[in-house]
Amino acid sequence: MTKLFPCRCCKGPLEPAQQLRFLVETDTLDEPAYLERIRVLPSVNGRPVPLCRECHARFEAARRPVAKPKLPGLLGTIGALSVGLLLTNLLSTRS
Repeated sequence: MTKLFPCRCCKGPLEPAQQLRFLVETDTLDEPAYLERIRVLPSVNGRPVPLCRECHARFEAARRPVAKPKLPGLLGTIGALSVGLLLTNLLSTRS
């Protein structure tokens, strides 16, 4: 039987499924496009970190969603202002 890697957080043994994920992700480090599609484990400096199921669940729960910028609203406002300025200039020069 293969010796299981320890979890990086709690030092407990990894489940076989978690160890398989770690081995597959470690083996595909030289193929970044493929690794991006299959990456499940968290990484540090581009290398996967072996975590047990409980630590992985806590890590995913603690991960904060990235806020998206409100760019469409800002672009709409800038567009409306520029159209308003253009119309103001056109109407004020003809009067």
